[in-house]
Amino acid sequence: MRIFWLIALIFCSSGAGFCVALPAPPYYDAIMKIIDPLEYSGVPVMVKPQVTLSVDFNRRTWTLHNIHEYDSQGNIILEQGRYGLCAELSTYLFEKIKPMLEGRYEIKFAMVAESGFFPGGQSNHIVLLLVDKSGKEIFLIDPSFHKYARLKELSGYRVLNIQDTLSFVKDKSVDVFFGVDQAIPLYIKNDFLLSFSVTSVDGKFDKDNFIFVIAANQRNGFDGRDIVMIGRHNKEFEDFENKEFLNKLLTPEEIKVLFDKLKSWIEQV
Repeated sequence: MRIFWLIALIFCSSGAGFCVALPAPPYYDAIMKIIDPLEYSGVPVMVKPQVTLSVDFNRRTWTLHNIHEYDSQGNIILEQGRYGLCAELSTYLFEKIKPMLEGRYEIKFAMVAESGFFPGGQSNHIVLLLVDKSGKEIFLIDPSFHKYARLKELSGYRVLNIQDTLSFVKDKSVDVFFGVDQAIPLYIKNDFLLSFSVTSVDGKFDKDNFIFVIAANQRNGFDGRDIVMIGRHNKEFEDFENKEFLNKLLTPEEIKVLFDKLKSWIEQV
């Protein structure tokens, strides 16, 4: 029997066309049915009227206010029931699948490096780990990219740390904080990840020198491209947009709504 499994493993690894199929992950169809409508995007949330931005120039930080929303039971609410970033999508999925998995499996949150868009050791991409209490197998569920498989089958992921819960959910925080020049992912489309940041200008960071930047990074690429820049440089208002690139990634309506939001934030700073 051991010889048979060794031969099967060799055939699978060499692409010889003969392979022993592993069973599907637990509750695969039910979990994928929950994941299917979800979409990785922070844009619908960011442009909501109640979401505001503030900047602390002394501490060199910026804050998005009212970015998280919860229901009366304290569960995370996704915009339009489907839009969110990785932490929101993973939390939403956790809350949905926990009742069906209690008993044999434990569910953990994991911060991972993901080879396509989040390759570095500083990645903050959040997924779920489904751990068989018998210690036999670990499954990874990534609602952002609609993946659910055994961890050992997902070579593009590397687990950085594991948590029982996420701090913003535990505290029911509605705001998120960032350092100057630190970006928040926004949206993935056509193999590009859009991110948003509040940046310094030539090392200066004050009311007369700051820029809102939307950048685009291509999958498996390292160099980002700034496609929107709007802010102040030595008190003068400046803006820039790469229209050709923008039109590939956003609709005219999305571009208008996004620009209107950025301009309203400029006036608030």
